[in-house]
Amino acid sequence: MPSPGKVTLFHAPGGLGVRMDSHLYTGYTVPPHYDSLIGKLITWGADREIALTRMRNALDELLVEGIKTNIDLQRIWFATAISVKAVSTFITWKRNSAASR
Repeated sequence: MPSPGKVTLFHAPGGLGVRMDSHLYTGYTVPPHYDSLIGKLITWGADREIALTRMRNALDELLVEGIKTNIDLQRIWFATAISVKAVSTFITWKRNSAASR
């Protein structure tokens, strides 16, 4: 979903086990020809549930206005345990596939 335009509000989440990698700031103009990865949100914890809880909280804290994002989709994704488990299974399968080559 490419969405060039002016970022009218940006607030990155923070806290223990939360990292936001982005070049965005309030007032930044996303050019029409850009890498669609405008930000990467990473969480970690002592176990999977802690990391997922931190991700849900961080997504609720993350604010990006003025351009289209997939934050709402990510909120739904991480709120649905079945989808999250499917992602984990897929990643594990990919790792195992790559290791067997």
